[in-house]
Amino acid sequence: MIALYERSAEMNPFSSKFDAWQAGKCQLTEEEKLGYELFKEKGLCAECHILDPDERAGKVLFTDHTYDNLGIPSNPGNPFFKVSAPYNTCGKDTMDLGLGSRLRDPEEYGKFRVPTLRNIALTAPYGHNGYFKTLEEIVHFYNVRDVEDFPPAEYPETVNKDELGNLGLSQEEETAIVAFLRTLTDCIK
Repeated sequence: MIALYERSAEMNPFSSKFDAWQAGKCQLTEEEKLGYELFKEKGLCAECHILDPDERAGKVLFTDHTYDNLGIPSNPGNPFFKVSAPYNTCGKDTMDLGLGSRLRDPEEYGKFRVPTLRNIALTAPYGHNGYFKTLEEIVHFYNVRDVEDFPPAEYPETVNKDELGNLGLSQEEETAIVAFLRTLTDCIK
């Protein structure tokens, strides 16, 4: 019963501005359109947050359901990592192994599931450990991770270096991507 409810239109209304735009019921602003184009092309966002409709949902879910290590730094502000056993079974000052903890495979350390971007404006903080407080911060990180002085990744050996880190986006382009991401928030009815 719970699974049926979670798949229902009540839980997943797909009522965002993006959905209305896809259905021809509204227009995106020029900034949102630019963000959409950047999302698909220069920003490489759609490499992982795909724009093809999901086979079961029939809607765009903005995830490819894979796992990636994006190079997010350790978050000293996350209180969990200051807790020792028995509450934090890995002990104080440990980092989350992500998929690697389930598979017990060092090549999977630091990899986390690519999340949906649906309602992303409502789900701060961002990154698996909450390192980034705003959408602007995480989009900037994806753009310049490899060219600015960020703290090191939790697991540098498995970081995805192909699709982010030195995208060459301007501040205006980063802002446009954030504007587009905000169109993915469902409307409350």
